[in-house]
Amino acid sequence: MPAPVSPWWRAANVAGTLLCLVAIVFLVQRGYTLGDSLGDGIARIGARALLLACACYAAAAALLGLAWVTLVRVASGAQPAATPLFASHLRSQLAKYLPGNVFHLAYRHVAARRADVGHAPLALALGMESALLIASAAVFSMGVVTDARVAAVAPWAHWFAWGGPLLPLAAALAASIHARRVGGAAAMPRVLRAVLFVLAIDFSFFVLATAALRSLGAGAAGLPIASWCGWLALAWLLGYVMPGAPAGVGVRETVLVIGLGPALGEADALVLALAYRFVTVMVDALSAGVGFLLRERT
Repeated sequence: MPAPVSPWWRAANVAGTLLCLVAIVFLVQRGYTLGDSLGDGIARIGARALLLACACYAAAAALLGLAWVTLVRVASGAQPAATPLFASHLRSQLAKYLPGNVFHLAYRHVAARRADVGHAPLALALGMESALLIASAAVFSMGVVTDARVAAVAPWAHWFAWGGPLLPLAAALAASIHARRVGGAAAMPRVLRAVLFVLAIDFSFFVLATAALRSLGAGAAGLPIASWCGWLALAWLLGYVMPGAPAGVGVRETVLVIGLGPALGEADALVLALAYRFVTVMVDALSAGVGFLLRERT
């Protein structure tokens, strides 16, 4: 019999879904107001820019698949085949667009169970994955969380960003305790190396994701790269932790419009945010297709 859903979790999902809908309504309203200026912004994004953005984001997504394989292996203390785990990560990308924002995690869990990985190691791998991704996003967002627009809405955000780098320590501690129980002290150096390796992957993910976003706004001059990285990381982070919002739809775009609008112009920022969502959906769909092809070969 499945465990009952916590009322708190149900309430969080409802709140997250409502916030997602509010963000979408905001984007639609701004798009209607800006009108023809959106068309001009879309026309400035050429096929070459779209292809470059897709290539950058595809590389970033592939890195996260490698990180998942690494975390499952270190959490299980075994060496399950890498290709099925990597392929399941690719296949799960479309599931994150389902309401609830959890089905991609469930899919990967079920797929890894077929490789005889236990529930506890998978839960540890998922926790480490989330902690390291959030920590990486927090580091990149440090440059923008003190912005007055962020402070007006969430004055606590800078404390969250500064506390984010502590999460890798928590992840390493949890993994080390688990490794000591299942593999002895000799396994701990391997755990620490894996944490540092995945942390480097996550940093690379945000660099490549920023490159994808920046390529779509190639005509925008004068905005420091730190701002591009910061606003993208903050948008990604809020979409990631938002319960119930499928793939952070609406939330991430709203943050990008608010953050990049003053520098790029609101119309160009909205076009950029929507174009970036188009790129991520396209790459996620292609990644899922590659994942199914890999499954047929394993």
